[in-house]
Amino acid sequence: MTSPQPVAANPDLPPPYFITPPCQVVRNQIYGQPICFTITNPKDSIQRYHVLGQFYEAEELEIIRKHFRPGSVFCDMGANIGNHTLFAMKFLHASTSILFEPNPEAIAILRSNMELNGLTDRVDLSHLGVGVSDEHATGFSIEQTPRNLGGAKLVVGGGTVETQRGDVLLADRHVDFIKMDIEGMELRALAGLEKTIARCRPGLFVEVDKTQTVKFRNWAAERDYVIRARYVRYETKVNFLAEPATAPGESAV
Repeated sequence: MTSPQPVAANPDLPPPYFITPPCQVVRNQIYGQPICFTITNPKDSIQRYHVLGQFYEAEELEIIRKHFRPGSVFCDMGANIGNHTLFAMKFLHASTSILFEPNPEAIAILRSNMELNGLTDRVDLSHLGVGVSDEHATGFSIEQTPRNLGGAKLVVGGGTVETQRGDVLLADRHVDFIKMDIEGMELRALAGLEKTIARCRPGLFVEVDKTQTVKFRNWAAERDYVIRARYVRYETKVNFLAEPATAPGESAV
């Protein structure tokens, strides 16, 4: 399917000016609220849920719901097309969401979803186009996965995408909860968030490659984080919900 092409701003219209990518829009009532989803490819692994008027990864969203306090700041690293941020803003009553997503094709849909659901004045889109890692680097390209925008990966060479440490991007901003789904770069990204995590002690929901689960558990234990929940959807990945320990010797799931 042809990727949506960027559309230049109309100089005759005052800012903010926005136009969706070529798409269909699905509208549904979820928990009594109208929700709109932008559909550019109904066969995409996430959008095939949206085309039915449903959120993707509902089980993971319910895990987050149990550990998220209303009014908190949600940080969405690997926001893709905005599924988790949309849920957090509409149903978890997050005060704001700070979004990180390097893939231009996903960003176009993400922006559309924020616009259609009236969230652009409550979310921070200033870091879109940048990947999170443990260092500043340039020249990355996006390796796309057919019918799965969420499976896109950063690869070295052939592009103009940059990576940056989360500590630099977030600077002195406070975050209460970090959701991270960045296709195998999670441990590098966490290394680049050391100062933010030490300062804010946020809750974490991280998708971890199964080959890295021992390293992640060790990373969490060394920083006095406890694994409260885990969920396996895919054969090669595990989702972990981790929170700062509240008492010595707390056991992990």
